[in-house]
Amino acid sequence: MKPVLQTIRAIIRFDRVSSRSSMRQRGFSILALALIGLLSSSAIAVPLLNRASNSLISIDVSAVGASSARAAAEHALWRLQYDSTVHDEFTGTPPTTTYELVFPDGTATITIVGIEPPLDFGLAASTVVTPKEVLPNTPTVLTYTMTISNDDTIAHDIVRVDADPQGSYGPQYVTSSTTGLTTDDPSLVGQKWRWTLATPVTVAPFGGTAQISWQMIIDEGEGNYWMGGAVRFDGVGDIDAPVSANVIAAIPSDIVVSTIVTPGIVESGDFETYTFTITVDNTSVNDYVLTDIKHFTTRDFDFVTGSSTGPTLLDPNRNHDVINDRWEWTWGIEPTALDALTQVVLEFQLTATLTPGTFFSESAVITDDENVNGQEVTAGSGAAAPILAVRIYEVTVVFNGQTISIEALLNADGVSPVSWVES
Repeated sequence: MKPVLQTIRAIIRFDRVSSRSSMRQRGFSILALALIGLLSSSAIAVPLLNRASNSLISIDVSAVGASSARAAAEHALWRLQYDSTVHDEFTGTPPTTTYELVFPDGTATITIVGIEPPLDFGLAASTVVTPKEVLPNTPTVLTYTMTISNDDTIAHDIVRVDADPQGSYGPQYVTSSTTGLTTDDPSLVGQKWRWTLATPVTVAPFGGTAQISWQMIIDEGEGNYWMGGAVRFDGVGDIDAPVSANVIAAIPSDIVVSTIVTPGIVESGDFETYTFTITVDNTSVNDYVLTDIKHFTTRDFDFVTGSSTGPTLLDPNRNHDVINDRWEWTWGIEPTALDALTQVVLEFQLTATLTPGTFFSESAVITDDENVNGQEVTAGSGAAAPILAVRIYEVTVVFNGQTISIEALLNADGVSPVSWVES
């Protein structure tokens, strides 16, 4: 790529920022960031350009005593946030761009390295519902919320949203309950509820989000009821909202299932190993017998052979849940006693290389027991164990023998340096 030659004159504002507190506030303590030179004191001088504007102020840098290397680094961060053309300049694997800035005292070479481009234009949608558990054959108002995210490098316009009850599930829409993208009521198109936006809604790039919420009434017998959907983007087409919003109509269970995962924040594009822990608590005075433990993830994940510990050391069976397009991992454990007021803990590991976004899991258990209606006793965690995969850029500035290395998080809120090393 031919270098982009530019000359910069800008105001640089110097602030003192605690690297440790900054990292802690943004949840990056789990990332293996290069902090050499930053941990020698509790506070460091980090130059911060006022990037609240989409244009740089034209003032001679030398007049305020700022080093040209730091000015060049700030300019790179400013371009990442406001100049969309810098993303067009990325080439190679991983995507890289190099350009130069000319100063009175020399020329700075800037290299920016990003992650792999996201899939599906970086557009995603997911739906959650509250409450998740209702009594059978009892009219109950449910609140559905669909969150749409855009991790592309450009904005995209939403023109239509569909909510699609699966199977024989027939909830009734509550008039005037829609908020968020629109306050209009949807129309019923076949089995789908459809909102067509008279004015498209723009979702900002780099992690921008939008939401639409609505209410429906359920009055179903015992069972598990799912809500799918899709979002139509202008010039892109439909992006599916996975069938993740499920409601369980059942007699309340004595069993509580919870799931946690570590790490919970990772650098997108990096291969990671995740440790999941499923805890099954019997909160009652009744005794139960567990027969199966299930775990559901997106198809990005692979199981680490031999990593199961707890009620079984065996690897789970893996099945493709076609309706929800996810993996169903099942441990068929020997009948395991879950006595009154006790718990069972299963731990295992999965690996994945994730694109930017949030990834949820879901866990469930099956017992060898029946409830008062003669139905099999089961319990689930609902959407749990979120993993946040964040977009990181590495910025390197070389000027007159000085090198500045920056790792920066870029999302809809702007650019946030998470490490700044000068050598």
